[in-house]
Amino acid sequence: MSEDYIQDYIQAGKGVIAAKKLAKNLVNPGISYIEIANRCEAEIIKNKCELSFPINMSLNEIAAHYSPPIDDKSLIPESGLLKIDIGAHFNGYIADSAFTINLDEDPILQNYIDAASDALEAAIELFAPKTKLYEIGEIISQKIMNRGLRPITNLGGHELQQYNLHAGPFIPNYKAKIHNQILKPGDAYACEPFATSGIGTVENGTNSYIFRFVRRVKKNIPYEQQVYMNKIEKNFKHLPFSPRWIENNNLIPKAKIKRIIEEFTGKRILDKYPLLIEKKREPVAQEEHTIILDMDGRAIITTKE
Repeated sequence: MSEDYIQDYIQAGKGVIAAKKLAKNLVNPGISYIEIANRCEAEIIKNKCELSFPINMSLNEIAAHYSPPIDDKSLIPESGLLKIDIGAHFNGYIADSAFTINLDEDPILQNYIDAASDALEAAIELFAPKTKLYEIGEIISQKIMNRGLRPITNLGGHELQQYNLHAGPFIPNYKAKIHNQILKPGDAYACEPFATSGIGTVENGTNSYIFRFVRRVKKNIPYEQQVYMNKIEKNFKHLPFSPRWIENNNLIPKAKIKRIIEEFTGKRILDKYPLLIEKKREPVAQEEHTIILDMDGRAIITTKE
C-alpha cells in the first residue's frame, strides 16, 4: 500500500468523524430518524467524501441494518440503546465507525456501552503485524464477559479494501481459531465488538432497508429496468445504499422505487441486508473503529475523534 492510499483512508476517517460529531449533537428524543440520517450523510459529502453505506440507526435488540426508509416517520424515543454506524470513502478507501447512545442515561444500559468500549480499546492495542485475528476475538470476549455480558458471536469485524466493505478475513468477537489469519502491514480493518445480555447471536428480521448492486442482467429485462439498473450501478457501484439515495438523486421516479427494488431483488440484481436482531430480543451495544497498519506496521485509527 502506498502512502497515497493511507492518506485516502485517513481522509475518509475525517468524513466519518465529522458525521459522528453531528449525530451526537442531533440525537435527542422526538427528533426524526430521517432528519438525522440525511444531515449526517450530507455532512460526509460536505467533507469531500462519499458514502460507503447508509447510516445505521439501530435501537435496542436491533443490532444492525436499520436505516430510515423513504418517508420514515420514526422518532428518537425517550430511552434505550441507539447504535449509530456511519461509513464514508475517499477514492474508494473506506472508514467505518459506530457508537452507542444511552438515550436516558440508564446505568444498567451504560454497562453495555462500557463493555463494548472496553473490548474495542483492548482489541486496538493488539493491532500489530503477526497478530492472529482470533487473538483479537479472545480479548474482545474477555472484556465483554468481565462486565457480565456476552459478545455477539455471529457478528464481527471485517477487512476493508477499495470499494469493498466486507473484503475477506473476519475478526471474530470471541476466540475462534478458524480465524487464524495474521495482520500485516497495509491491512485495513473495521473492528466492532457487540455486547448484549441475550444469548449472543443475531437472526435476520423480516424487513430490509439497505441494498447492494451485485450483478448485471442482460436477458429478459425491459428497457426501462435496464436504464434504472445502469443508474444504480453507476451511482453506488457495489457498495450498500438506501432507497432514500435513489429518491434524493432523482434516479428513479419516487412512485416506482419500491417496485423496482423488489423486482431487482427478486432477479438478484440487488442483494438486501435484513435487520439483524438479537435472538432473545435483549439490548445490544456496539462500538467500532477503522484501523489501518501502515507499511511500517504502525496502527492508525482513522475514525477516532
